[in-house]
Amino acid sequence: MSNLAVLSLKNRALIALITIVAAVFGGLALTNLKQELIPSLELPNLMVMTTYPGASPEVVENDVSTPIESAIQGVPGLEGTTATSTTNASIVQATFAYGTNLATAEQKIQQAINRISGQLPEDVSPQVLTVSIDDFPVIQVAVTGFEDAENAQAELQNVAIPELEDVDGVNAAEIIGGVGQRITITPDVAKLAAVGQSTQAITTALQQNGTLFPGGDITENGQTLTVQTGAKITSVDELAALPLVGTSETIGDVATVVQETDPVSSISRVDGKDALSISITKLPAANTVEVSQGVIAALDTLEEAFPDAKFTIIFDQAPFIQQSIETLATEGLLGLVFAVIVILVFLMSIRSTLVTAISIPTSVLITFIGLQAFGYSLNILTLGALTIAIGRVVDDSIVVIENIKRHYVGDADKGDAIRLAVREVAMAVTSSTITTVAVFLPIVFVGDMVGELFRPFAMTVSIAMVASLLVSLTIVPVLAYWFLRPGKPLLDENGVQIDPEDPDAPPTRLQKAYRPILGWTLKHSGLTVILAVVVLGATLAAAPLMKINFLSDSGQNTMTVTQDLGPTASL
Repeated sequence: MSNLAVLSLKNRALIALITIVAAVFGGLALTNLKQELIPSLELPNLMVMTTYPGASPEVVENDVSTPIESAIQGVPGLEGTTATSTTNASIVQATFAYGTNLATAEQKIQQAINRISGQLPEDVSPQVLTVSIDDFPVIQVAVTGFEDAENAQAELQNVAIPELEDVDGVNAAEIIGGVGQRITITPDVAKLAAVGQSTQAITTALQQNGTLFPGGDITENGQTLTVQTGAKITSVDELAALPLVGTSETIGDVATVVQETDPVSSISRVDGKDALSISITKLPAANTVEVSQGVIAALDTLEEAFPDAKFTIIFDQAPFIQQSIETLATEGLLGLVFAVIVILVFLMSIRSTLVTAISIPTSVLITFIGLQAFGYSLNILTLGALTIAIGRVVDDSIVVIENIKRHYVGDADKGDAIRLAVREVAMAVTSSTITTVAVFLPIVFVGDMVGELFRPFAMTVSIAMVASLLVSLTIVPVLAYWFLRPGKPLLDENGVQIDPEDPDAPPTRLQKAYRPILGWTLKHSGLTVILAVVVLGATLAAAPLMKINFLSDSGQNTMTVTQDLGPTASL
């Protein structure tokens, strides 16, 4: 590794250019990194959702959930399934081993369901859905102040939703708490019997009307036009006027046809006032903070389009992400400042301190390049890793610059002194750095959700460590060649220059303070070992007292309350 220093000193201009390029591209990578709360997770789960109107949980379980759960047992990579059967709906969740290609698994599940489609009730169409952390809303907006909820919902659906979905990075915007419309047909059994029909006649009339069919094409005057048969039903009156097959009667003659609102299944309120909520999700590759900022900018335009409505942000991931990143960045900068101060105190040289301090931002900027290359985001785990690494990346440079400072004294040749100094410590700093990398890098190979979360953490620390090693063996020697001045040689009582490592050399202030402690521990080696064992035992004993959870309290100003009202409670 010492050959790197030799090559660097021979190509000082190239090293300077590489340093500038690394700083520029590191800054660009920093500005382009996605900002997230935690690393993006793709859970190895698929859900099969099925709607079965009018069925009780027992019927849903027997007719839908059990057949689907049995059919997908042979899908490769499946680890287990759970089924939830409720009134009108079935949810079957399939859990796969981490590393399973979910796109392929989704196709296999769909094929398995298609094979048993004949066993499922009519008009039942199971849907296979993926589960990802990106499916959770980035921002939720409540709309209040409207007088007519139905018209307000229609206007929001036609104006606000398209405007929000046009924001860069937005996947979908959906209205929650809205009221839908439906057409209810209530047959009159007596009238049906009078014309010799049953309710099946109404069903047949509905099935045979309101659908468009291709009717071929017609070529005339050099133009070919497509032909379609049938017509779409656009109103309640058209529906009521549909004829019953085999009679001169219409649906309206034997049944009551009315348009009404759907039963209310959810309520949305803000500060006790009725509201419509808009939930916005982002694309997996989008930046959460940028999506939030884009949505907020779009809300300013929507407030002008809806002067009587009030748009209130009730949930937003961006401020907490920004606060977390700013806090960690501040802590990292404080760590940098204190590290520089400590270096200055021990080296007692402003030039040496500046040379060493340059290695910290250089290593960090190179790390940002690595994060972008691996597709990682800027989140609390990668920033936490950088904060930890800041205290470690400077170690290699300190060792190198201190040894250079010790050799480059008096009239010593600058180049020879730097090469000798780097050669002496190159193996030590390399082995130390590789040891640290060997501690963190295995986390990259951990599977399951823990691996997905902490893989970016381990890679960040590893990249920072390798970067610090390269900086200390290439950039630091060049900077030392340019900026360091020869120090004063260490002289004995007779004014003769002596080697600082000579046993007869006068001790430094640090050595004077440390030697008594070292002497005591060497004289009382048994007691020293016992104290070390006691500290180790106390640490192990205190470990069970620590709280254990997946992610600690995030500090967000949002609280969610879930209440169990029993299986038969109405809205």
